[in-house]
Amino acid sequence: MMRRVLLGLALAAVMVFAQEHAPAAAEHADHDAMLPWKWANFALLVLGLGYLASKMLPPFFAGRTAEIQKGLADAAAMQKESEAKVTAIEARLKNLEGEIASIRANAAAEMATEEARVRKEGEEAIAKMRQHTDVEIGTATKSAQVELRRYAALLALETAEGQLRTRLTAPVDAGLIGGFLKGLNN
Repeated sequence: MMRRVLLGLALAAVMVFAQEHAPAAAEHADHDAMLPWKWANFALLVLGLGYLASKMLPPFFAGRTAEIQKGLADAAAMQKESEAKVTAIEARLKNLEGEIASIRANAAAEMATEEARVRKEGEEAIAKMRQHTDVEIGTATKSAQVELRRYAALLALETAEGQLRTRLTAPVDAGLIGGFLKGLNN
């Protein structure tokens, strides 16, 4: 189909060119004997170019048409995809207030939970410190009581020794030693 159109165009171009230059060709016919051959050469050139154009141009235009159609299809797909993204973004923007309120509520709940956890850990730490303090106080009390008893015993011994020294005179001491030695002999 395309070949016929191109051949028709080529012939039309030759005829138009011939009609324009026919009067001039008639005047110069006696001067230029090669003019018919020039016309034949021109016709062959136009036919050859028409033939080459009919062979080369349809696949070129078909490929180009396919590329353009593919580009249009890709552009339509990209447009649909971008419209879907825009719609999703607009929906998120509409829900942004709700999301912000949800995030704030979640943050408040997390803060309350964290506060309760920290408070509980603090109370547990205080209880452990109290227990440890009670144990240390009990240990210190027992140690002080033992030390106090030892000191009281030492004072009692010193007091008893002082009383014995005042009561123990040389004759009483000699009597005690003599009684002790008699008890050993027996």
